Amino acid sequence: MPHERFVLIPGMGADGRLFEPQRRYGFQFDVPILTEPKRRDTLADYAARIRDQLDLAGPCVVGGVSFGGMLACELARLCSARCVILIASCRNRAGIPPHYRAIELVSRIIPDVIIQKRALVSGRVFAALECITEEQKQTVMQMSRDVAVPQLRRIARMLLQWDADGNWPVPVYHIHGDADRIIPFNRVQPDEVVRGGGHLINMTHADQVNRFIERHLTPCRCPETYPAN
Repeated sequence: MPHERFVLIPGMGADGRLFEPQRRYGFQFDVPILTEPKRRDTLADYAARIRDQLDLAGPCVVGGVSFGGMLACELARLCSARCVILIASCRNRAGIPPHYRAIELVSRIIPDVIIQKRALVSGRVFAALECITEEQKQTVMQMSRDVAVPQLRRIARMLLQWDADGNWPVPVYHIHGDADRIIPFNRVQPDEVVRGGGHLINMTHADQVNRFIERHLTPCRCPETYPAN
């Protein structure tokens, strides 16, 4: 059997530093650089660019956290993926709370400098609400400082225009915390629940998440498609 590449995609406003607990566990994986989407990009367009960036031509497993999981679903349509692994994410737009639309619309008239300051404050609050270590808190804060505001704006717009119905061409395996404040638990139907887990379960509950990943990195007989939420 050909060697499978493993791709993990970080969430909105994050980068490869998010996956340090998975590196420490011993997983070998590629993390794409999330460049700024083009003005009229759909999530499918952006996924095609990620495929080309990674030169993703052979067998693979794709996965991601939050926005990264949604992007992984679209990527699976465009490459030889065996399955998708979702971490604190969703299979379709039904998982995204509707009030995010109003937030995105209002943000269009707010200057970048204010959005940047707001992102720093939000990152600090978010880090405080999650049960992460001081080292992980600093990582989350640094990622919040490093992200470009135009990138945040365009990713947010792509997400809210996502038109996927959740019927993907490969199996989708989903792990989610029941205390997630970003993608609420009652809006998704995960395959495995992390009790007391928030949005950063790959950090806060790394052992359970890593076991989940490991289980699905092992090839198995799976249905051809997975139903929508």
